[in-house]
Amino acid sequence: MVLVLALGDLHIPHRAADLPAKFKSMLVPGKIQHVICTGNLCIKRAWLHCLSMLEATPLTTVFYPVYLERKLEMQIEVHDYLKTLCPDLHITRGEYDEDTRYPETKTLTIGQFKLGLCHGHQV
Repeated sequence: MVLVLALGDLHIPHRAADLPAKFKSMLVPGKIQHVICTGNLCIKRAWLHCLSMLEATPLTTVFYPVYLERKLEMQIEVHDYLKTLCPDLHITRGEYDEDTRYPETKTLTIGQFKLGLCHGHQV
């Protein structure tokens, strides 16, 4: 049996801080053979941008800089995290992805199935 994880529109950290804990606890490295993602993952620059915005505010600069720096250090790019689950990672670009290394569309074969992958904003 082949186990494929299909996901998309994560929008981390723009709309969610992380994957839901219950869902993340089911993701065990080595059990999933393929990961396919339809885009809108995350980029580290978003966290850096948030930090620079907060540093510009006097109140937050006083209370939160150490916490935010630690949180930044602990963040792992979603792409890198998915790669730890399974090295066979296939990603297409969503409309909010700034990373141009992901193609708009992708065709892949898993077992006897040939799949076309794209983000929903292209349909």
